[in-house]
Amino acid sequence: MLRKFRDWFENNPPESLTFTEEAAVIHNREFTLRRMANGDIDAALAIERAVYNDTPWDRVAFLSELHKRQHSLYLVLTLPNDGLVVAFIGCMFAKNEAHITNIAVDPNLQHQGLGRYLMQWMIAKARDFGSDQLTLEVRTDNAIAQALYHELGFHDGRIKKGYYVAHHEDAMDMWRALNEE
Repeated sequence: MLRKFRDWFENNPPESLTFTEEAAVIHNREFTLRRMANGDIDAALAIERAVYNDTPWDRVAFLSELHKRQHSLYLVLTLPNDGLVVAFIGCMFAKNEAHITNIAVDPNLQHQGLGRYLMQWMIAKARDFGSDQLTLEVRTDNAIAQALYHELGFHDGRIKKGYYVAHHEDAMDMWRALNEE
């Protein structure tokens, strides 16, 4: 029993992932970057629906992840004046690996650097946390996202057949070493 507890404890560091709201300037446009709250879930689901014509994650999945504050960090980019959520990213952190669980940008603001900003921010956070690598899955037909991830130093991994359950779409694992720089 003690060994089980020690294994769990070592693989699940108890420290909280702290985050303080901050201003973000992306291509000369101001946003606010803050921790996602339960009240942001409807906006995240709406962005998912607009991007994927579906909601790969449901309300329960977001609620579950938002409560794992010791091992997960979910952030939203909002417009500073009205607080409208325009993008979000989520990441789980473990001793050796961090994993991007979800990222989406409102289609009206895509191709303006928001996704790149969020990814670069999370790469830095994973490195600061001490993770050796950062991983994610991406739809095999999402060439635009794959190109961004390649530009950010990610490598292609294996294909997961039927990974996205709703439409039986395939996903590709991608990974990036964090100790290369």
